[in-house]
Amino acid sequence: MRILTLLLLFLTNPLFASFHMNERMQQSYIHIINLEFEAANKLLQIEQKEYPDNAILILHQNYIDFLTVLIGEEEEFFSTAKALKSARIDLIRDGDDSSPYYLFAQAEVHLQWAFARIKFEEYLTAAYEIQKAYSLLEKNKEQFPDFKLNIKGLGLLHTLVGAIPEKYQWVTNLVGMEGSVELGLSELKSLLKDEEMEMYHSEIIFLTAFLQLNMTNDEIAYKQLLDDIGSKYSDNYLLNFAAARLSHALGVNDLCVKVLENRPTIQGKFSFHYLDYLLGMSYLYKLEYEKSKVYFTLFLSNFKGNNYIKSAYHKLAWISFLQGEDNNYFELVKAKGIASIDEDKVALKEANSAIKNKYHTHSRLLRTRLLYDGGYYDEALLEISSVKILKKYSGFYDEYWYRLARIKSKLNYNYVVVITSYQKSYDLGIVDNQSTNYYAPMSALQIGLIYEKRNDNKKAAIYFERCLSLSNFDYERGIHQKAKIGLVRLAN
Repeated sequence: MRILTLLLLFLTNPLFASFHMNERMQQSYIHIINLEFEAANKLLQIEQKEYPDNAILILHQNYIDFLTVLIGEEEEFFSTAKALKSARIDLIRDGDDSSPYYLFAQAEVHLQWAFARIKFEEYLTAAYEIQKAYSLLEKNKEQFPDFKLNIKGLGLLHTLVGAIPEKYQWVTNLVGMEGSVELGLSELKSLLKDEEMEMYHSEIIFLTAFLQLNMTNDEIAYKQLLDDIGSKYSDNYLLNFAAARLSHALGVNDLCVKVLENRPTIQGKFSFHYLDYLLGMSYLYKLEYEKSKVYFTLFLSNFKGNNYIKSAYHKLAWISFLQGEDNNYFELVKAKGIASIDEDKVALKEANSAIKNKYHTHSRLLRTRLLYDGGYYDEALLEISSVKILKKYSGFYDEYWYRLARIKSKLNYNYVVVITSYQKSYDLGIVDNQSTNYYAPMSALQIGLIYEKRNDNKKAAIYFERCLSLSNFDYERGIHQKAKIGLVRLAN
């Protein structure tokens, strides 16, 4: 169907297509951001019949495919849709180059496919597309300095470029890319205050929340974004996802449950099954095992992508373990899905160990972890306080001190007390060179963050570097990313 549509556009498009963000195109964009793809496509079909030279059609068709790939993660659709990118760029290039949408639309298509490719680990092509998008947007900014949509793409790119550690910045300097996390986020947030950009607020909040959560440790900013979303999470899937992630990061799991339980109705929208996975996790943090199982099962039954499949089965294995039941979930972890993201890699590692040897962990520490992750810090402290001398579980000392430090930090214990516990976890962790646990590097990261907050940049840098000196551990990519960004902040 998409190929036929493009063919018709080639046949009907005049040499110089126009760019009209008319009322119909504005409404189609709103439908797209609400994941109402059928409604958006109906408007695009009407526009194509009445104004076939409107190149905004191409941009919106690409946006639908991009979000379908990003949310659905179906490899077959990705392979089919990415083949249309080149033709779409060519059609936009045939458009009116005196329009501010001319370069902007090309940049958006490049940027959207860059993120889609990253999802499927096509990093080299994605890097080229990011560089191309940046170049086009910078040029468009020079030609049309008052065209505010430029800021949306550049804010995103400036933030990403600004998060690159200093020793790798020669790559971005080579292609003329500059930026900082602070600059990019401030650009995006400026658009949220702009009434002229109100139509784009949902997308901008979504982008800002994604970057804020991954690039900073700023709870004040998280709260502000949650306030900006308000009750709109019940009307828009992307805002529902953003509100759930923000509330989780703030340690207010009950709000996270409320958000996910009050997501938009599915009718007329593209399914966002990952939200079921998140709700399963949210109930697991409350130790409400039966409700958690319901949503993990829903996710596994409906989701056709590959990511988080192993992780969902892994959590079902945890639940069975905590309920004292035998299960074959670890075999399913090994057999289903792929191990591309950290959560699935950790699930597979633990499954392989459990299949080879009987599953062995400390149930109280596991419950402590879950309660902590849900923001139930007093309950977590009570749970870990019931752990007696760990003679029977001598391999869990580093985890014990790590989790105790995390809890005491959230309960505002004196920073010296918190660092002491982190240091014990770090020291125990680095003794075991074969360990793939994340407690030692994560302890180093947290100590670095504490010293950074206290403006002791020298000690903060030492511990960020210690974190980066460790390798081959669970969640390595995400933990190292935070340490690298920490060093970037200190350098600035």
